[in-house]
Amino acid sequence: MPSYFATQADLEALLARLIAEGEVVAPVLDQGRNILQTVTAATIKDVNLAGYRTVEPYKSYVFKLTERVATYFTPSPAGQNRRLVLFGLRACDLSALDVYHKVMDEGEPAYLVVTADCTACGRTCFCNMVGGKPYAAAGFDLNITALENGYIIETGSPRGEQLLSPLPPATDDQLKLQAGVRNGTEAQLETVNQEFKCKCNINWTEAHRLNLENSKAWKEVTKKCVECSACNFICPSCTCFLLLDSRDEGSLGGARDERGTKDENSRHKVWDACLKNGYARVAGGANSRPKLFERLQNRYHCKFDYSPTRLGRYTCVGCGRCIDACAGNIDMREVYAELVRQVPLTAKLV
Repeated sequence: MPSYFATQADLEALLARLIAEGEVVAPVLDQGRNILQTVTAATIKDVNLAGYRTVEPYKSYVFKLTERVATYFTPSPAGQNRRLVLFGLRACDLSALDVYHKVMDEGEPAYLVVTADCTACGRTCFCNMVGGKPYAAAGFDLNITALENGYIIETGSPRGEQLLSPLPPATDDQLKLQAGVRNGTEAQLETVNQEFKCKCNINWTEAHRLNLENSKAWKEVTKKCVECSACNFICPSCTCFLLLDSRDEGSLGGARDERGTKDENSRHKVWDACLKNGYARVAGGANSRPKLFERLQNRYHCKFDYSPTRLGRYTCVGCGRCIDACAGNIDMREVYAELVRQVPLTAKLV
């Protein structure tokens, strides 16, 4: 992939062109943390590509919290044609979007992807424990590495190449600086996660499978869970949803047609959470997972057992947002370490 060197002015010019053509969502520094904002021409200078992933995932711009998918007896409103640009997302969010498209089978993404290398890691980041890295290797249109005196911009697709104005190729010295940034962040990740790493050869899938019938371990892990479902909603790769029919949309945001008439019959797709008691309940009231520890175990089963079988990969990307959001301070890395410790004690060894 060709690599170029860009100054701060070059980067701002690129953002200005993208904003002129569509909606650009990018990280902005707020009280020491990166948050997502829709960038305007007036806020270009606020975009921050240093540090690590944003507080919230980019998923909500592709897989909306609430989305009308059908209307009855009234015309559906025309869709927006402005191009969506996901700018500055880290490798973990890019990996999560790959999960989303594998699950939804929507084909080639319609939006542009401009990724950015992590130049640091948070205390809850653990992408290196689930096969990830703090920088993207593929799947982007452009990738940006922030250096002290500018940026390295890599092109990953023909449309990414078309986005760039003429820029000088990155020199060998600049590419060495890029490698130094990446190596430094990987070293930070190793340090942050050293205490959680298994010294044996048990991966996350095996740790789960070997404890399938170890209800004691799962009950212990679940003691701190308050069933708030924050881990589900903040996860960039959770894709479960409900379909709700509404006659009076109310807070769901009823649209009006050209005559000003409010739609009264519509169907909405809304996020669902597997930790909620009603998630596995079926007609008649039967529930295959009535106990909270069973639902928490199912979440790990989905991420590390079911998904590798069906999708060929973990659906946990190691972003650590679930750890940050958890009201009970449950750390997924600690759960993994505990399951590994339980392996010699469980009867499920064969």
